[in-house]
Amino acid sequence: MKNKRLTLLALLSLLACFALPVLADQHAEESIPWQDLPADARSLLAPMADHWDQLKPKQQHRLLRKVGNQKFKQGADRWKRLSPEERERLKQSRGRFKQLPPEKRKALRQQWENMSESERKEAIHARQALSDIPPKQRHRLLRELRNLPQEERRAELNKLVNATPQNKGQKDTKPKNKNPNKAE
Repeated sequence: MKNKRLTLLALLSLLACFALPVLADQHAEESIPWQDLPADARSLLAPMADHWDQLKPKQQHRLLRKVGNQKFKQGADRWKRLSPEERERLKQSRGRFKQLPPEKRKALRQQWENMSESERKEAIHARQALSDIPPKQRHRLLRELRNLPQEERRAELNKLVNATPQNKGQKDTKPKNKNPNKAE
């Protein structure tokens, strides 16, 4: 008898745990006015302030739940530090990604998740270097790179990254002789 009660109690507890998210989402039908958001949430969601009222209530609630997430806060801080040009470039890139077929997006996400941190940084630097090349030339270069074996492709991309103006200054860290007339 006691075991039956414990089993029933455990099942009811388990059911309650699964039911809570469903109950929370029932309130997602109600829109949240921007001014009713807590100050810290408004601060983190500031980039969305202009179009907050156009978001669907479910999107608003989902974003509000994410505000407490540390990773979300770090992303919001990174976004604030970006220049307007970098933000625009990211928005365009996101738009292109959304236009890809779902299976291609899934494959790209999986590929990114399988990369090590150093490979990700390498890819980011390569992407930045490629963005400085005019579109027609960049597309031709990318076609050529796709035909190379992975190691050769990586070496060519590294050459490209090291040749970009912003990276040239970073590579040369030797102190320069400030007085050229001074003998060593």
